[in-house]
Amino acid sequence: MEMVIDFKDVDTVDKMHKELKQAFGFPDFYGANIHALIDCLGDIRHPEYGMSEVTIGENEVLNLTIKNFPYENDIIINIFFLAIKYVNAKSIRNEESPSIHLILV
Repeated sequence: MEMVIDFKDVDTVDKMHKELKQAFGFPDFYGANIHALIDCLGDIRHPEYGMSEVTIGENEVLNLTIKNFPYENDIIINIFFLAIKYVNAKSIRNEESPSIHLILV
C-alpha cells in the first residue's frame, strides 16, 4: 500500500500529531503523544482494533512517503523516527515483516 503525507505545514510536534491523526484517521481519543502514535500505527494490521482508518493486510507493507520532512526540527525527527522504529520492531518480534517502509522526500 502506498501513502503520501505532506509535512509542509508541520513545524511543531502538535502539528505533526494533528497531520498524522488526520491522514491515518486515528480515533477521537488519540492522545497526541509518542505512546499514542506507536499504539495507533502499531495496529494498522489489526483493523478490528479501530485505531486507524488506514490498514494493511498481514503480509502487506505500508510505503509511507513524507514530503517536506522538517529535517531541522530534532524533536519531530526523534519522535517520528522512534515511533516508526518501535512499530517495525513490534512486527519483527511477532515474526512479521516490518509494517512501515519510510520514504522521505
